[in-house]
Amino acid sequence: MKRRTFMQIGAAGGAAAAIGMKTASGIARSSDTEFALTISPANTELIDGTWVYTLSYFLGSSRPSPEIRVTEGEEISITVTNKDTQTHGFAIPGIASATIPAIEPGATAHVVFKAPWAGSFLYVDPYKEPLNRILGLHGAFIVEAEEGKTPYGSETPFSGPKQTPQVQALFDALGGGDPRFPGDQWRRNDLRRDKLWLFSQTDPALNARVAAGEMVDPAKVKANFVPRYFTINGLSGYDTAIHEGSHSDDDDDDWDDDDNPAGRIMPSGKEGEPCLIRTMNAGLANHSVHIHGNHCFILSGVDSEYRNECALYCFERDVWQLSPMQRTDVLLPFKRPPDIPLSAWPPKDEPFPLRYVMHCHFELSQTAGGGNYPQGAVTHWEMTAPL
Repeated sequence: MKRRTFMQIGAAGGAAAAIGMKTASGIARSSDTEFALTISPANTELIDGTWVYTLSYFLGSSRPSPEIRVTEGEEISITVTNKDTQTHGFAIPGIASATIPAIEPGATAHVVFKAPWAGSFLYVDPYKEPLNRILGLHGAFIVEAEEGKTPYGSETPFSGPKQTPQVQALFDALGGGDPRFPGDQWRRNDLRRDKLWLFSQTDPALNARVAAGEMVDPAKVKANFVPRYFTINGLSGYDTAIHEGSHSDDDDDDWDDDDNPAGRIMPSGKEGEPCLIRTMNAGLANHSVHIHGNHCFILSGVDSEYRNECALYCFERDVWQLSPMQRTDVLLPFKRPPDIPLSAWPPKDEPFPLRYVMHCHFELSQTAGGGNYPQGAVTHWEMTAPL
């Protein structure tokens, strides 16, 4: 199953030719640190076959809501062209210098800024906040560490000066002889060990009002927001995971190319291959992320200015809350599931891969029509083999 997005060449509501493309985020990397985005209306097919009017940032003219990845300390240039009939903008909360307050219809603007310490960020449209953001104008901006090692040399996703002793101790314990974490250390620059869960929600009635040309008061959006669809990286339900026959264990490209966007969501690996999961909420509804099979370690969050900060205590949790605009990095350790006793490990009656669900405990996301579990914010992770 592949959900589709069609970018409208003309104005919202106008007859327009269309270009087919996938709804989930691709990955934008640039050796020269320059990125060109286009804001355009689109029609998107959701999990139940319903088509909904949306807005999106496109990379060039073919990739919606790209996941932009850069390296800390680099000078980043982002150019944004507004092809919608309404004013929009661009901002990265937590990076004050990365802001374009307003871009008039048909205009192009750009911003140049220095990539901060490594971490997970959102980019959004701040104009008429939160209206344009929940219509689809959001994406992930990932800053990778230039070194990112602990004093003992263990790789982490965080810059050395920003690491807390607890985060350092956790990454040093991975694959370092600690019996709790047999196997390998976490590895940078390996997208099989670095996943993105960008949560959002869609109220199709609100989107239809905007598509019809109604001038919606952004101050009233939150009080009247009734989400029906709940997505991860723009996908829901079946589409958020790789299924049998859709990938090969020997083909790494399946995990990060545009033909398999679910590969950016679904963790998969052997016992002892820990995975970083960057979780974010670009919507207006809360999410309560619940994972089965392992507890995750909370690695980071954001402060009152939306700047990243490493956790002072790396609590183990199988559920964590994502409030609107919240960003939380967690580590899935890929250790033996605690409900399987050591005497029965590796299991003989249950063949690998072992699969465990991740779903949202927020009641609305499980009962709304288009988000009805298991069609909403849900995926799974799999352990493909023992150590």
